[in-house]
Amino acid sequence: MSRLISKEFKMYKFKLVAQVSQTDRFALYLGIREDLMLEWDS
Repeated sequence: MSRLISKEFKMYKFKLVAQVSQTDRFALYLGIREDLMLEWDS
């Protein structure tokens, strides 16, 4: 039983990591753009 749970947990963690990395990439992209905009303004 516990082996099945750990397998499910690994899949869940993998999905979670994939989602987070996508969001992080997007946030990083927006952050870099904002930094460039601020530099251009000054």
